[in-house]
Amino acid sequence: MALIGTLSNMRYWIILGVAMALLIGPIGDFSSNLLIIVLIIQMTLSMDGLTLNSENIKKNKRPILYSVIGCFGISAGVTLIIGSFFISGHQDLWNGWVLLAAVPCAVSCVTMSFYLKGNTTMCVLALAVVYFLALALTPLITLAMLGEAVSVLKILSYVILFVVVPMAASFPLKKIKIDRTTRMITVNIMMFLMVFLALGANRDFLSSEPVVVILVIIACIVRVFVVGFLMTHIFKKKGSNRENALVYIPMSVWKNSGLATTLCFVLFGSAAGAALPCAISLLVEVLWFASISSYIEKSWPSDNPVLAVNG
Repeated sequence: MALIGTLSNMRYWIILGVAMALLIGPIGDFSSNLLIIVLIIQMTLSMDGLTLNSENIKKNKRPILYSVIGCFGISAGVTLIIGSFFISGHQDLWNGWVLLAAVPCAVSCVTMSFYLKGNTTMCVLALAVVYFLALALTPLITLAMLGEAVSVLKILSYVILFVVVPMAASFPLKKIKIDRTTRMITVNIMMFLMVFLALGANRDFLSSEPVVVILVIIACIVRVFVVGFLMTHIFKKKGSNRENALVYIPMSVWKNSGLATTLCFVLFGSAAGAALPCAISLLVEVLWFASISSYIEKSWPSDNPVLAVNG
């Protein structure tokens, strides 16, 4: 039982992922492809057992809208504001902040909803809407901020990989009864691999300019930890619906930093500095997930009476 408890604790897997990434570093150009596979598996497991139909879509229209506002309103806006402090003297870093602001939310938002017993059905629906809207919004944001747009076909490929493929793969899984503990441990392993692959691929950047790296870390902490915990406090204090709040919060904080990192290399090639905000953001977001998971489990458990109040 003690072993199961340890394996079910995501914090241990995250710590292991950080340690392995710093120890081993980059494992080759194929790490980006492995990261995509990890995200697809993570998304598929989180969607297992969900029922998506027109009734659920109609029921969750307003929460889906709020989720979209969180992703492309709050999250993108805060990221651009914070990133603007790097324009003077660090144009390459500003490019990275713009890419981070322009990409949709992380696929792991569904993992957080599943992990903390949020409204996972609504989260999947909102994620699908966000990714399809990204076909237009991501190129528009990059064009407006940088003067060059991300390829719509590139974004479409990620919509297919992160939404369509997992949705199709989840149907066969419905015939296999996978208990929550097994799914949680498997999701934790995927989170470990995500941290190891993404952070390891960018390990060398962390030692290139330590002062700049520290500033980027502070900026990411403000963007993720301050905004995330502030939103959690506000939702909890207002008596908002806990299940929906646990979708709005990650949608407003957790960016698809892995996708942003990939797009930085596609657009800017050897200008590795552009990828720095995205790589550090991924690490900070995962650490925030571990921290806020513990906080919510203790201060806002799923059986809290606040669930009876609609927000």
